[in-house]
Amino acid sequence: MSKPLMLLIRDGWGLAPAGPANAVTAANTPNMDALLQKYPNCTLDASGQAVGVRPGSQGSSEVGHLNMGAGRIVEQEIVRIDRLIASGELFASARLVEAVRRCKEHGKKFHLMGLVQDQGVHATDEHFFAMLKFLANQGVRDVCVHFFSDGRDTPPKSAITFLDALEAKMAKYGLGRVASVMGRYWAMDRAENWQRTQRAYELLTTGQGEYKSHSARDAIEKAYQRAADQKAAGDDIIETDEFIMPTAIVDAAGEPVGKIAPGDAVLHMNYRQDRALQLTKAFVEENFNDYGFDRGPLPDVFYMGLTRYYDEFEFELVPPMNMANLLGAVLSRAGLRQLRIAEFQKYKHVTSFFNGKMLEPYAGEDRIELESITIPEDQKPAMSAYEVTDMVLQAITGGVGEARQQAKAGEMSNLTLGADLPSACPLSETYDVIVLNFANCDMVGHTGVFDAAVKAVEAVDDCLGKVVQAVLDKGGEVLITSDHGNAEQMVDATGQPQTAHTTNPVECVLATDDPGRYKLIDHGKLADIAPTMLHLLNIEIPKEMTAQSLIINYSNRPV
Repeated sequence: MSKPLMLLIRDGWGLAPAGPANAVTAANTPNMDALLQKYPNCTLDASGQAVGVRPGSQGSSEVGHLNMGAGRIVEQEIVRIDRLIASGELFASARLVEAVRRCKEHGKKFHLMGLVQDQGVHATDEHFFAMLKFLANQGVRDVCVHFFSDGRDTPPKSAITFLDALEAKMAKYGLGRVASVMGRYWAMDRAENWQRTQRAYELLTTGQGEYKSHSARDAIEKAYQRAADQKAAGDDIIETDEFIMPTAIVDAAGEPVGKIAPGDAVLHMNYRQDRALQLTKAFVEENFNDYGFDRGPLPDVFYMGLTRYYDEFEFELVPPMNMANLLGAVLSRAGLRQLRIAEFQKYKHVTSFFNGKMLEPYAGEDRIELESITIPEDQKPAMSAYEVTDMVLQAITGGVGEARQQAKAGEMSNLTLGADLPSACPLSETYDVIVLNFANCDMVGHTGVFDAAVKAVEAVDDCLGKVVQAVLDKGGEVLITSDHGNAEQMVDATGQPQTAHTTNPVECVLATDDPGRYKLIDHGKLADIAPTMLHLLNIEIPKEMTAQSLIINYSNRPV
């Protein structure tokens, strides 16, 4: 096949009415405007039950890519865990039962750590509450909570609200204390900024942080006080919730009230994998010092994760779902070459999450990862979009072999190859199917800086214009969509910066050499992407893909 089909994902570019909070409509987007005018398009639900999360809940990059790659509504971990809590099955997990036994018999502490908030992107406070109740019922009394504050999927200064709710549950059940506080910036890095993970790990295991406080509330309030000074000084990092410095909670003598000690049980309460992985590896990987930081010996702790954070991790309470006939698998069996390409921040989404959380590529699947910037995204809203664009243009115009060569040679790029396919297209031709993600609108949207978000939207528009034209010049087709909204709503109802995802729908445009060939339904969901792509490729849609093709009429294209 010499005519490529591309799925182009504008991460965090949602659809909402124009207004002073909408960075998308405030931006100059001539390419996207022209595409919407010329080609068939529709809207897609990207939140709530349409993507397998709780009704009214925001979508996320993980959720969006899972649904797009699966071709069915994927019940997300939050919903599965809710169900397992309600039935009691979660608390029957053999590893959890063993952790409780060890703590009670040997007088050890039980540590809960994770993101404490109510939006459910990575974790939810309701799961903390349920676990506290379970531990109380089991007679475990020495419970420590390590509080990761959000400020990214929640308002920037909302941590005390969640802390109050948590401490109220502790009082109700008669157990627990908050032993440390830190922003997710430190505890949940996913970009191999190991110095951040190290500071989080050392706070947890030694009780040594940047600061000490006698209560969690005091830790948060003092961070906000420092934030005012940092803002006045023009510092890069201001201690809103996301960036609260690692802070140990200490007793009257100045000693940590709950560091993780040998023999203790530790449960990571995040269910989303990407931002739990680095800290987890510091606790469980024998060879961690070879690639992370100098952790010292493997810690003697009984570690658990709420879910399986990576393929080799064996200490989860909730096993992963196994899904058959995902888009990548169907394409691989059809002998088609695939390219997945993104900068680091969204690389796992177009690869692992798109493949149902499988880490290894399918046969015929090439993966190109471009480095992400290491400074705050609002300082460089273009991020690595132009480098991603240059690389994908090379893949489109120069062919598979040239793209591989450039990715291997590039200082900013990394290439991963799946097993080869005997019947794949020649290396001189372009890939059959390309999945591309531009991270900007989401990552810059999370900063809450409106002007930077406008520039991010404009950078993506500039890049997608070049990419779409290159595919069309090859006689190919492009589906342009988003995984969820963000940049279209930069201010919340109180007038404060909004850094979280939205529940808004997203656009879907089908760019093709013959705009009149197709008509799309008015409104669909993200899961409809995979059946639509198979429809365009004239590949039978498997029965496991219960979503529908977005195309409602076509010509010269037998099913």
